[in-house]
Amino acid sequence: MPFYKLNSANVRETALVDCATGEVAYRTCTPSASGSSRSRASSIASWTGTSRSQEKLPQRNEPTTAILDHEGRIVAEIIWEGAHASEIRIQEEVLKGTSELFDAAFVRVLPDETFLPTRMEYTWRITPETLTLLDDDDAVIGRLYADCAFVKGRPVPALKPTSGLDYLELAKLPSEDLLELVVSYLLVSTLRERLYSVTKYVYGVRRKRSIAALRSHATRSFSSLRDSIRRTITTPAALSH
Repeated sequence: MPFYKLNSANVRETALVDCATGEVAYRTCTPSASGSSRSRASSIASWTGTSRSQEKLPQRNEPTTAILDHEGRIVAEIIWEGAHASEIRIQEEVLKGTSELFDAAFVRVLPDETFLPTRMEYTWRITPETLTLLDDDDAVIGRLYADCAFVKGRPVPALKPTSGLDYLELAKLPSEDLLELVVSYLLVSTLRERLYSVTKYVYGVRRKRSIAALRSHATRSFSSLRDSIRRTITTPAALSH
């Protein structure tokens, strides 16, 4: 499966680089919402080396993350309302937040993993240590390698913590599927941090409690978290930072 390098830890300001060719597949750019249209256009143009994206710049006051393809065209946008995505545009389709991107009815939050399905029948599997993408047969077709160096065609753990970059391994997918998965990744990657903190709290700080008490507490905690996720992705607000 192809590997893609993320050249920044900030998913709102990064590039997805094909490790085999060195070419940029997608970029994300989030100009300051307080800036003028001209300054926002200049910010995106600085990524692409061209001003042709100016025509598609959203005329909004809300901060907007633009996803640009390898030719510098804006092919998707996430419009933020505070820390939430209030609107998502993928090509010409407009989605009212994550309620139309993820399938909340089938979200599963378990003690050691969470399954977040997308409308395309792909599923993100989230754990404290890993983020993987599954197809409709539960086969792994994507994986995140965090804090790595790229050695002999594969990501390997960086020698010093935090000195590496993140890499995504993704199966060869139709271009429209890949774009939508990139958009969903921007949202899912922030959710993973939240889930990890909950897991650490339940199974770390409370480790000295009895197994029965721990199981009861974990069940309540994850049930509450599951309901919170479902409420989040079935309202106009989206996954938060």
